[in-house]
Amino acid sequence: MAMGFTVERIDVTGEGRLNEADVRAAVGIYEGDYFFGADLRRAQSNTESLPWVDRAVVRRLWPNRIVVQLVETAPYALYQTEGQLFLTSHEGDIIAPYDPEAGDLPDGLRLFIGTEAAVEAQSVSDVVKDYPAVWAATRILTRYPSGRWDLTFQDGRVLRLPVTNMDAALRRFTAIKPETATAYAVVDLRLADRMTLTPFDRVDA
Repeated sequence: MAMGFTVERIDVTGEGRLNEADVRAAVGIYEGDYFFGADLRRAQSNTESLPWVDRAVVRRLWPNRIVVQLVETAPYALYQTEGQLFLTSHEGDIIAPYDPEAGDLPDGLRLFIGTEAAVEAQSVSDVVKDYPAVWAATRILTRYPSGRWDLTFQDGRVLRLPVTNMDAALRRFTAIKPETATAYAVVDLRLADRMTLTPFDRVDA
């Protein structure tokens, strides 16, 4: 330090949704610190523990700068648990509580509810996306402890899928005439050898 090897600048980039002060506090390196004594691994680990941070790179830039580069996590879905809504990543990790007033969120985020729903969100989505019309209509995906899913469409209709061979059930559903599919509140395909249709006026019966 006596020879002048001290940190004089700390630059942070990529902190779109994050408060820069929070990032700097997590990095834990300050102006005046010994340049070669800065613990970059700890700074990276602490920074990657912050909400919204997917990964971080912390490096020295000769002769006196520390550069922190962030890549933010892209929201993949909404997840409801214990009455609260959260934004989650592709991997099902919770990013942050959902703020309906927040801007620049992706359009068309689906809501996932139920046991392990956030973790399994991408896998079930990949299956349903093979049926574009069904995916476009789907707004809520509910997972039950058995591992099966219900799809709730924009108009409130529900498609009940089986635990196994979900793809076959979706093929059966898309084979139904559109006027038939939209005429019923619930289409139940949990059993492979039958289809149960519940009219709108019988939903609460």
